[in-house]
Amino acid sequence: MIVELRGVDYEVCIRGEGKPVLFLHGFTGNAQWVDSFPSLPVRLVSPSLLQHGATERPPVTRSTMSQQVKDLSRLLYLDDRPWTVVGYSLGGRIGLTLAACDKRVEHVIGVSTTPGLRSSKERTARRRQDEELARFIETEGLSAFVKRWENLPLWRQTEEMKQSLRKDRLAQHPTALANSLRAIGTGHMPSLWGALHRLPHVDLIVGAEDSKFKAIARDMQKERSDIKIYEISDAGHAPHIENAPEFGTIIKKLILGGI
Repeated sequence: MIVELRGVDYEVCIRGEGKPVLFLHGFTGNAQWVDSFPSLPVRLVSPSLLQHGATERPPVTRSTMSQQVKDLSRLLYLDDRPWTVVGYSLGGRIGLTLAACDKRVEHVIGVSTTPGLRSSKERTARRRQDEELARFIETEGLSAFVKRWENLPLWRQTEEMKQSLRKDRLAQHPTALANSLRAIGTGHMPSLWGALHRLPHVDLIVGAEDSKFKAIARDMQKERSDIKIYEISDAGHAPHIENAPEFGTIIKKLILGGI
């Protein structure tokens, strides 16, 4: 369905009944990523984020973190109960920022994600990297980008897994993906390291083979000892794809309780 949020039409999947859970996909994803999750007795609300899927593609200045968070805050009015937010990678960064800004979020489950880069020097360097990738997408085309993206060493994916993701990736708009990097790439995200104490209940899920994001999760835990980390075996940066059974068991318990 299409939901208008602050003048922008969003593609949103809404399924089930029960406590409200907002699902936020990663870069190159879309609202249908909820298909990779187990059936749960909850109300799943999954939007295609700005510059992704069938959501409208506004200018870069209308696609920044602050703009995205304001839109999602409007989406939370769909239910007046406290929300759980599940965010993967880009979606996790957005989910953490939303939780820092909106008290209606009571629980964040971050999957392979980060609260941003600590220093301005790191952010500047990352913005340069994001711009290089954005230009690659625009000049070389979507197929070349997808081939480059799916062969990054952070994944632990079989060819069958890659094929299952390739259709959605190739359905994206190349200019939109480039603009997503320019608007809300990690280098453009304000750091949340100094605001971790403001966040509600936080759980983190990482792939056991994803050394970079395991280290980030442990650093977050050092800042807030109540943050719990769950490692998914035989998985890299996309544990919900690379070890779906184990991931499904953990996510079900985290959302419904029992851990």
